[in-house]
Amino acid sequence: MKKWIVILISLIILFGCSPKPEQLQPLVDQTLTALPTRTTYPTNTPYSTYTPMPTYTLMPTYTPLPTYTKAPTLTQIVKVVTATETSTPLYTATITNTATSTATQTATSDPLKAPRGNGFYLVGTEIAPGVWDSDGSGDRCYWEVSNAQGDIISNHFGLAGGTAYVPSSAFQVLFEDCGTWTWLQP
Repeated sequence: MKKWIVILISLIILFGCSPKPEQLQPLVDQTLTALPTRTTYPTNTPYSTYTPMPTYTLMPTYTPLPTYTKAPTLTQIVKVVTATETSTPLYTATITNTATSTATQTATSDPLKAPRGNGFYLVGTEIAPGVWDSDGSGDRCYWEVSNAQGDIISNHFGLAGGTAYVPSSAFQVLFEDCGTWTWLQP
C-alpha cells in the first residue's frame, strides 16, 4: 500500500501539480480500493521425516551341489555281505610239513594285486592299496575311491587308460568301463 502512495505522490510531483490534501484523499481511497485483496497462503506443512536407506544385505554364499555316488548293484552288495560274514575259527589245526623234495618254491602272487575289472572292491580285503593302471580305451571310464562314510576321496570320469591311486586309508574302490586294472606299485 505504501508503494502505491509513493507512486501517486511521485506522479503528482512529476507533473508539477501540488494538490490539496482534500483532493488527495479521494485518490488515495480510490487507489486503496483498487488494490487487490491480500490472499492467504496455505500454511506450511512440515516435510516428512527422513527415512534412512535400507542396509545392504550380502548375497548368499555359494553352496556346492553334492557329488553323485552310484548305488551298488546287487552282486556288489552280496560281495560286501559275504566278505563281512566270514567267521574266524577259534582253534587252528597245526600242520607240520615234511620236506619231500628239494625243488625251489615259486612265490605265490598276492590275490589283492591281481588284475581287476568293473566292480566295487574293499581296500585291504579285496584290492591292494597303491597305484593301479588301466588298459581301457573308451571315453566313459569312471572310477572313484571313497572312505568308510561314503565320501569320495578321488574320482575320474572320461578317457580310460590312466592311473588311479588307492591310499591305504581308503575304504572302497569302484571301477566302471575302464578296461582291466593292473597293480603297479604301493
